[in-house]
Amino acid sequence: MPYVTITASQDIPADQKKQLLQRASDAVVDSIGAPLASVRVMLHELPDGHYLNAGQFGTKALMFVVDFIEGRTEAQKAALIAALSKAGSDITGISEQEVRVRLIDFPKTNMGMAGGVSALAAGR
Repeated sequence: MPYVTITASQDIPADQKKQLLQRASDAVVDSIGAPLASVRVMLHELPDGHYLNAGQFGTKALMFVVDFIEGRTEAQKAALIAALSKAGSDITGISEQEVRVRLIDFPKTNMGMAGGVSALAAGR
């Protein structure tokens, strides 16, 4: 844990997709100190016509959603938002103003860990 879901336009080239996955993982490790072994990153692609941005079709989509166990500091969260925004923009060429990052804190009782126990029961 944490889990990063990247939602992006489907026309992003394969090499950029790999870079997005890797840089998102690196951003989590570097920003919030999560152990690499616990980080999971997924990429979901939006087909053409499946994204409306400020009332406009035809714009590129890039959003990062990070689910993690509660307890990160505001500074860690700010660093993660900045790192993901920058990585997304650097890799895809989408303006940082258009890249979105959403962080979701889960209570320790609401996050399942390895072995089928909650994070609280696992001592997290």
